[in-house]
Amino acid sequence: MGNRPRISKREDFIIDPHNYSANSSSNFAKKFYECQHDLSIELWIDKHCCLRKTERLGIDMDTLQLLALQAIKHIIYYQLREIKFNIIQYPEFRGKEKRIIVRQNTDSGEILNLVIECHFVDIALYEITLVTAMVENNFRVFDGQYVLDIDEESSILSRQAANKFTEIRKFGYQ
Repeated sequence: MGNRPRISKREDFIIDPHNYSANSSSNFAKKFYECQHDLSIELWIDKHCCLRKTERLGIDMDTLQLLALQAIKHIIYYQLREIKFNIIQYPEFRGKEKRIIVRQNTDSGEILNLVIECHFVDIALYEITLVTAMVENNFRVFDGQYVLDIDEESSILSRQAANKFTEIRKFGYQ
């Protein structure tokens, strides 16, 4: 009896790169559907903030609007990444303890502090309320309160605990 012919492995298959490719879950997956949902962000300003901003130097509506809009993507990132960071409020759970302080350095070297509340209205609609704004380097931060320091496209999320800031996570830094 002679040797049986062996089945050789075919290594010449062509994988269509448009059909199967790597995604976040698998090295061989095929996209079969894609949809897009628009996200609407409404900026609101509290009466206190609106009346007081005119009295405070260095604060104008365009600056507040830009800072609030910059903060949104950072807040969503941290909301999704950090289990204990739960800053977006829902209709059944609203309160002052969910406010976040967004800080940014001004051109004069001082710190602009913007206190905001984020509210879920619908899956594609969120309200961001500007509660108060002050240009002050020693802005009072309460125990347990979150602070988001924004520098262009990067940010650092911290939390005040026992009169000490604890860094939680960074976003956008290399």
